[in-house]
Amino acid sequence: MKARIGIVLATMIVAFIVGEGLHRYSWTHIHTLIEVQVPFDYRVGSSHLSAEHYRIFHASSQLIIIQRDDGKANTWIRVLVSNTPPGKAASKLDFNQYGNQYFLSQVWRAKDNQRYDCLPSLSERALLAIQHRPGQVTVMGKP
Repeated sequence: MKARIGIVLATMIVAFIVGEGLHRYSWTHIHTLIEVQVPFDYRVGSSHLSAEHYRIFHASSQLIIIQRDDGKANTWIRVLVSNTPPGKAASKLDFNQYGNQYFLSQVWRAKDNQRYDCLPSLSERALLAIQHRPGQVTVMGKP
């Protein structure tokens, strides 16, 4: 029972922090990185997302939001942002593949030569410990 209360409390705190963090930014600061049709189910952090069309937004220096096209499903993930050499980036998503499981690993945006590296979840790290080297799958998007 105490564990459940702790999980609920932690979830509420994270939701509050994220909500407050997003509240500080006006929607003019949140811009679309790419739009993409993902042809398979995949995981982002602890969220499971289905094969759908998605928009990916850059919300802050370390946060991206992934939104299903109908707006009914949203998730967010912390990222590390880095620059790529001009002309080297394409607008795409890179996934790590472990058998039939896919995990979002990078978001690339050609327009501003940015790469957003997603931090691996606990479940992905567990699979990585077993498999050691995931397969790589790329899905092209439009900026």
